[in-house]
Amino acid sequence: MLNNIEIWLERLSSLYISQMRQAASEQGVQLVNLEILQYLSICNDYSNTAQAISDYLGQTKGSISQTLKIMEQSGHIERRPCTKDKRVIRLFLTKKGQECLQKMTQKMVQIPDDDPELVDGIKKVLKAWQLNHHNSGFGQCLSCKYHQKATNQKFKCGLTGEYLPHQDKFKICREHEFEGSTKSSD
Repeated sequence: MLNNIEIWLERLSSLYISQMRQAASEQGVQLVNLEILQYLSICNDYSNTAQAISDYLGQTKGSISQTLKIMEQSGHIERRPCTKDKRVIRLFLTKKGQECLQKMTQKMVQIPDDDPELVDGIKKVLKAWQLNHHNSGFGQCLSCKYHQKATNQKFKCGLTGEYLPHQDKFKICREHEFEGSTKSSD
């Protein structure tokens, strides 16, 4: 039986997915296309790979790979080799993908995020979920235990040692870990 938090999360999730599905349908794309476009619009440069998308969405790499091929053919995304490691292929939104995402997002109910207590509560729920399910990763750099302040223009990732632009602290990273958590070996 679901507890109180699970009941509210289930309802919130159902409402959110329902409006996403409708917005995607109105643009002639599948829900997974919207999820991928949203993800690519908020992920950092460590996290824009097919494997990261597969992990984030909890879908098989084969299923995501097929969807990405279709999205590339339709002009919504593009693949580029990583500048640091040519074996890695990075995924990026195209102008067409950004425009499609913007149209879908405009159809969805906008949730104000100016309530710090609400944002903190949601982060606490996510942290508890990840700890209880040994499932870490995918959070904003700003809330990661590896996030280190550096200058007004940059911050340092303590995991990679790289200095990143200040605005990237709001992006999603697959290597994210909340303070007090450890990566699962699962």
